[in-house]
Amino acid sequence: MARKRVSKGGKGLWIGIAAAVGCFVLLALLLVKLVFGDLLQSGGGASASSAVATSELDLEVYKENARGLTGNLYQLSGEVQETLRWTADRGRLISLDCRSDDADALVPVHVPQQFRDVNIERGATLTMSVRVSRDGTLVAEGVGG
Repeated sequence: MARKRVSKGGKGLWIGIAAAVGCFVLLALLLVKLVFGDLLQSGGGASASSAVATSELDLEVYKENARGLTGNLYQLSGEVQETLRWTADRGRLISLDCRSDDADALVPVHVPQQFRDVNIERGATLTMSVRVSRDGTLVAEGVGG
């Protein structure tokens, strides 16, 4: 009786192995970027300008619908009016008097603990890169004088 020939593999097997290895490498690179990306980008410490925003925050749009801007990065300039809250583990919440051609607004900005070495005092003019959080709060990602 004749036996049926058994295939020991073929192109499909090699394509599957190559796809699995490619996916593994891609996932490993994404994990490294996620874990070490911030450290590599800012040189290992908190930088005064670690984030670069491309457009200035439109104060009218922010006042109308802050949550609609969630996740976006903006440039913001203004004069510090006061520190509203400070905690050693979370940073500080400041009120910033921002003026533009179209509108003026007093906006709260959360300055995280990573910027604890930046001197933020009442009356100082600051330029910041801010990201709009889920609840509409502005969170500083880069602070400059």
